[in-house]
Amino acid sequence: MRRRALLAAAAAATTTGIAGCLDDGTGDQPDPSPTDEPTPSPTATSDEPRLVDEYFEVRRVECGDDYGGHDVTQSDGVVTVEGTLDGSNGCYTAELVTAEYDSEADELYVEVESVDGSEEGEACSTCIVEIDYVAEFTFENSEPSSVRVEQRGVSSGSSSASESISGGGSGNESDGGSTSESRSGSGEDTPEPTATDA
Repeated sequence: MRRRALLAAAAAATTTGIAGCLDDGTGDQPDPSPTDEPTPSPTATSDEPRLVDEYFEVRRVECGDDYGGHDVTQSDGVVTVEGTLDGSNGCYTAELVTAEYDSEADELYVEVESVDGSEEGEACSTCIVEIDYVAEFTFENSEPSSVRVEQRGVSSGSSSASESISGGGSGNESDGGSTSESRSGSGEDTPEPTATDA
């Protein structure tokens, strides 16, 4: 009986000693390694033009044959393209296909085409129509130095013109930039007359 009491006391003392070693909070604890706060990277800034908004509207659809031209102007960060396409009948309208700014070329590319907007069973006037449209493109920082406009009509075919607006006006103006235009349609090219000596 005495021997059992001694063994129990010894076991209790051993358990207490182990618990003391585990629970002793006086020992040195390793300090957490300090972590450096990440330095925020400065926000990249650029003065190059950035296209932030666009607007497109068809303003008039009427019978006529004066189509295929367009004008480009810019003012206060807004580039405006106004043009006229042709359609096969009075149900035709125009759509802005794409508008993209090329930062390497510093050029805005605009593509507009005429499309059949008729509903099923709708009766449309049977005449070639003029479709007047206006497109506006808002830029931040500055305007692009040039604008390339591609128009695709029904009978007039496809035409593409690149116009410089760096001078602050339309490329069609005599004191503005330069205009280069190419067209592909159904008509044949007319040869230039050859000069002859008198």
